Amino acid sequence: MVDDHELLRAGVRDFITSLPGYAVVGEAATARQGLVVIESEKPDLVLIDIALPGMDGIVATREILRRLPGVRIIILSAHCQVHDVVDAIDAGAIGFVLKSDPPETLKEALEESARGRRYLAPALSTTLRSAVEASSGTGGVLDVLSEREREIFRLAADCRTSGEISRDLCIARKTVDVHVNRINRKLGLRRRADLVRLAASIGLVHSIPASIRRPSAAGGRSRRASVSGCSAQPERRQPSRRRDRPPS
Repeated sequence: MVDDHELLRAGVRDFITSLPGYAVVGEAATARQGLVVIESEKPDLVLIDIALPGMDGIVATREILRRLPGVRIIILSAHCQVHDVVDAIDAGAIGFVLKSDPPETLKEALEESARGRRYLAPALSTTLRSAVEASSGTGGVLDVLSEREREIFRLAADCRTSGEISRDLCIARKTVDVHVNRINRKLGLRRRADLVRLAASIGLVHSIPASIRRPSAAGGRSRRASVSGCSAQPERRQPSRRRDRPPS
């Protein structure tokens, strides 16, 4: 079990050990610590959070499966944005459970995952489920969007700014921003960088700019993308004016 909240680990540990046939063989607060424990203990199942210090749970999932392909991984997360669920399944996780779910949901996830069956928490919306099922293609994920919204989604995924999309489609920039906000709301996204990651996960784009890429297994944090585009822009300083001193 890999989670940086000790109190949560204690509660989950107590619950799992109360289940017949289950035991917690190791714990870690970071992904890197978790990799050491997992390689040492070689568990059948791994519970891991996405938001971890340093390497995140998505990158860690890929690395765990690279080292131990037979391990089954369940994401235990506080968030359920579309891109998180799609990225987790695309990385090889077999299950996704929310921290707000009742203990019975975690029990079901453990049982189904142990049998080799994918498990998504019932609390996940239909949109999220269709996105996961369609993670290998463009169908499903964008079905909730209108034709115009899908058009803008594809342009935004190509790192076009709102101004560029406005010119390409001959519509007002304010109209573009309204559509982008609707797209984010419908797909559970928070910012433009999330949109690009989702587009990459369903094959609409083949590369993600380094400025918004998830940290790699080698470590390091990505720079934050700007609101209007996909690249982080350096802050411009306003020129200072010299003030003449009053005569003494």
